[in-house]
Amino acid sequence: MSPIVWIAIAAGVIVLFLLSKVLMPSLGKIVEQSVKQGSARPILEAISKMNAGARPSAYNRAIRRLWDGYQRPLATELVVELAKNHGSVNIAQYWIKQVMSVEPQMARQKFSKEFLRDHYQPDVAAKCGQIG
Repeated sequence: MSPIVWIAIAAGVIVLFLLSKVLMPSLGKIVEQSVKQGSARPILEAISKMNAGARPSAYNRAIRRLWDGYQRPLATELVVELAKNHGSVNIAQYWIKQVMSVEPQMARQKFSKEFLRDHYQPDVAAKCGQIG
């Protein structure tokens, strides 16, 4: 291929990347919207539109932001969805363990026996450090 074709392809990729950044709101803004609404729905909708490989990390970023902002009920809702959809990733196990350790009452309310049986892997969670 000629250099002009390669330049055109590169320019197209750059334009698509920039458009995606402009048209897709950042996860931080979506987390703020969820807090205002008192609902995890905006976050869950945004994450569902992401590439499957990027979802666990997006869940983690959103949960961390909510957790650190003491929006623990919303964070715990996301932990449940993370575990249901990506339970085999270490970060899901870390967050289940974190909720049970730091917010035991909330864990009892949000994590049913069936949920823990189906999604919690204590041996994996035990290997996770303080940051997952």
